[in-house]
Amino acid sequence: MLEIDGLELMGENVKSKLKSCGENVTIYPMAKIAFPHTVEIAANAKIRDFAFIFAGEGVKIGEYSDIQPHTVIWGGGKTIIGDRVSTGPGTVFLSQTYSHKTPGRKMVDGMGDEQSEILGGVLEVGNDVYIGANSTIMPVKIGEGCVIGAGSFVGKDCEPWGIYVGSPAKRVGERDR
Repeated sequence: MLEIDGLELMGENVKSKLKSCGENVTIYPMAKIAFPHTVEIAANAKIRDFAFIFAGEGVKIGEYSDIQPHTVIWGGGKTIIGDRVSTGPGTVFLSQTYSHKTPGRKMVDGMGDEQSEILGGVLEVGNDVYIGANSTIMPVKIGEGCVIGAGSFVGKDCEPWGIYVGSPAKRVGERDR
């Protein structure tokens, strides 16, 4: 077998390194999970090709959830994704941001002044949520049953069963329970 650095963190190879992995979990060959020892994936979940998870303080993905291609879960905070959640391709979850009120430059390769990191604590997505393609989710709580329209920027909590669209995302309707 060809040995490539990081290969053990891709696809099915990463399952044995996860904090927990339910039955029938599918991790596609080109999906990558950094810090897998902090990641929990429940039964029947799917992590599709080109998804990237940088776990930080931890990531939980619920049963039957489907993490589509090019979805990124990133940051030093904690991310909790409920059961039966589907992310559209290109969704970005950010559990960590930076304070731009602090003087100084963004630190690049140890050069420059550090900006203050703001860990979002918990970025939480409830059960039965659909997130449209190319949406960005900041450290917020998305309530059960929400739909987030494609290309939306979610910077504030979303109430259960709401339909949210836009940048910034605004509630435009309600889903039947």
